[in-house]
Amino acid sequence: MDNIVAISTYGAQRVKHPQTKQTISAYKIGYSSAASAVLLALYGDKARNVSSKQASYHYIQIDGDVAVRHGYILLKVSDELLRQAETISRNFHRAAVFLWRESKWLELPNSRQAAYGEPLPRSGPDFNPSSLRLVDAASGEKDAAVEGITVEKSQRDPNEKAWFWIMGDTYPHRELLKRWGCRWSKKRRCWYYIGWALPSAVEQLVAQHHPPERPKSPSIPPSTANDPCSVEEAAQILGMAVKPIPETGQEPARLFNLNDIVYARHDLEAIDRTPIPTGTRGRITRLYNRNIQHGWRYDVQFEGISEGWYFERELTDLEPIPGIRITHGSIVPPRAERSLTDTEIRRDLIEAGQQPEALSTEVQSVEPNEAPKIRVIKPQSQPLDGVEPDAVQTAIQQVKVNPLSRTISTHAIKGKKALIPVAQQPIGELTGSISGNVWCYGYAVHEGIAIYINLGGPRMAVEAIRAKLAKADIVNCTPWDAPGVELTAGEGNTGMYTAFMQNIPEAKFTSLILVHELAVSPNYGGKSTTFIFRISDEQATMQLKHHITELVKVPVFDEWADYLYHAGQTAMLARKTRCEGGLDVLVVDLDVDAWTRLLTGGLEQGVIKLPSEHIASTVESE
Repeated sequence: MDNIVAISTYGAQRVKHPQTKQTISAYKIGYSSAASAVLLALYGDKARNVSSKQASYHYIQIDGDVAVRHGYILLKVSDELLRQAETISRNFHRAAVFLWRESKWLELPNSRQAAYGEPLPRSGPDFNPSSLRLVDAASGEKDAAVEGITVEKSQRDPNEKAWFWIMGDTYPHRELLKRWGCRWSKKRRCWYYIGWALPSAVEQLVAQHHPPERPKSPSIPPSTANDPCSVEEAAQILGMAVKPIPETGQEPARLFNLNDIVYARHDLEAIDRTPIPTGTRGRITRLYNRNIQHGWRYDVQFEGISEGWYFERELTDLEPIPGIRITHGSIVPPRAERSLTDTEIRRDLIEAGQQPEALSTEVQSVEPNEAPKIRVIKPQSQPLDGVEPDAVQTAIQQVKVNPLSRTISTHAIKGKKALIPVAQQPIGELTGSISGNVWCYGYAVHEGIAIYINLGGPRMAVEAIRAKLAKADIVNCTPWDAPGVELTAGEGNTGMYTAFMQNIPEAKFTSLILVHELAVSPNYGGKSTTFIFRISDEQATMQLKHHITELVKVPVFDEWADYLYHAGQTAMLARKTRCEGGLDVLVVDLDVDAWTRLLTGGLEQGVIKLPSEHIASTVESE
């Protein structure tokens, strides 16, 4: 069985061969992962390591064909070669080698995980390799081009135009296809035409280049080799009873109405490719007529995301359960094509100009008497007799005794769209195993882990420091007037930084800022930690309010932002961490229970109140 493997690479570069001193083309690969060792093992004698002793990366020269897409070398390998790759990757902290299985990429086992696992965000391939021409590791040659031209027709609604997918050896005929209105699909790697029938010129082209007929499998009867079976035949084969569909002639009832609050049933994707996590809250802003194929459709305004239309099957009125994420996938049998996802169907309909017909174009405002009910659970805001108050109870009492002297103007803050520069100033020299004149212009450390590092210097030296931090090695910052400081992502925490790099070739200077994933992608699903780069109290207050809104499952209003900022610091849920270079960084504990108690306790004690537009809501106290 052939398996598709993707090996991470930085692309081909011109380097000098260490023995012959001739300039050759080689693929640049990181040395902290199993990628180079696996690549050498799979290609065998067709690949060789041409890295010099001073190189910070591995350079692999490959003879023969190479298939590269989006920074990954693609290979078709046998089960035996795959097992050999697994054995090699288990000796490394990070595999950087991925296997395409069940319509998704999985990272090979390594010393941190004994089995296959999904790669971290932005650390693995995100494309479908099924339709690409790949290199067979055994022969070192690319697959031959598909012979002939075939057409597949898909029509979801008899009243709508059909989609004709034109596949095969179409490259020599691309000008003809363009001339007759066909377009290229990057997703499916083939041409398509939308209409009631194919143009006569395209039909003639397909007839002239139709692939030769392949003998059908003798185990499949000729009458059912290409056509799907009926529902009755499927029920008989599976031994199951099929419930008949009542023919009432009536459309199924609509589940949601205008202004209803809904949640994402599973992980979704907006038209602009913005991810919508499971449980994201939104509101119905427009209704559409029912489609025979896809059912009811709605415009939904998800919080913090642009408005778009979605199918009813993608929405739910049930509030999400904390910590649960649902990814929508499907099982594809061998040699069968993967069905389109709802996001792909939606995008194709928009590209074809077949948007749904709106039932109502006006968005109705929510009347005060229709405001959602708010239920305040009375917390234990007062300590019991003989029991010392905890940090949350103490914070609530202190804010109650000493009321806030100011209120931040949230509207003024929301109107500011310009970027605010982060402070920086030279601290000392950064050194790894060697000194390369790399200077540190600021860092932040929390519990021994470097959260933020700002550095600059010659490009090769900066890349060497970045590589050491990427594989969880220690980098020393040596100030001229203080003891040295060790900066690291923590033992075993490889690939934890997002890099922001700017190269200035004229000055031979490269500026690099590394930010830990805890600050870039906070984890709101459990008790985690994130960070706020405080430029001003106003900015930090609203950023903290954003984190709390994402964390807790109760409403958080702008009027409470100042209370959360001060009470959170009093309860040590938000506190300053160690930082240099003019930085002011707050560490925020994403403890959903503590922040919920802080909110409900403030309401119960009268420190904060519900906004005026929600006073009409029914408020219960237990």
